Amino acid sequence: MRYSRAFTLIELMVTLAILAILLGIAAPSFREAIQNSRTQTITNSLVSALQFARSEAIKRGTGVDICRRNTDGTACEDNTTWQSGWLVKLNGAGGNVLRVWDATNNKDSVTGPAETLTYRSDGMLTKAPDDGFVVAFTSCTGKPIYTITLTATGRASSAKGTCP
Repeated sequence: MRYSRAFTLIELMVTLAILAILLGIAAPSFREAIQNSRTQTITNSLVSALQFARSEAIKRGTGVDICRRNTDGTACEDNTTWQSGWLVKLNGAGGNVLRVWDATNNKDSVTGPAETLTYRSDGMLTKAPDDGFVVAFTSCTGKPIYTITLTATGRASSAKGTCP
C-alpha cells in the first residue's frame, strides 16, 4: 500500500479558513498596538529633544531654545500645536539651528506651550511653562495619553494616562 505525503485540498482549505479567522480577530489589536507605540515614540522624541536642549545649554555655556518649528524647519513659530515638529537652536534671533525634529503624522496631536522655551547656561529654564506637553491620538477616547511636565530646574518627565 502506498502512502501519500502531501496535504489534501480539504486540509489546506480548513487551515486557511482558521488562519483567516485568527487574522480577522487579531488585526484590530495590532493596529491599536502600533498606534500606541507611535504615540509613545513621539513622547520619547520630545523628551529627548528637551534633554538635548538642556545639555547643549550647559555644554555651550549659553542659552538654548526649543520651540515649535515653522513649515521650513528653519525658525521658531509660536503656537500651542506642535505636530509640525520642533527644533533646538541657540538663543537669540539669529541663533544657529542645532537639530530639527520632523512633523508627526495626522493621527497624533501634540500640544504644548505657545512660547519658546529657553534653557540657561546652568540648565534651568528661564520660565517654567504653566502647562506641559500632551501627546495623544486624535480620537483619544479610552486610548493612552502622555503628558510631559517641566520643572523650573529644566527636568522633563513623562507620564502615561488614559483619555477620558
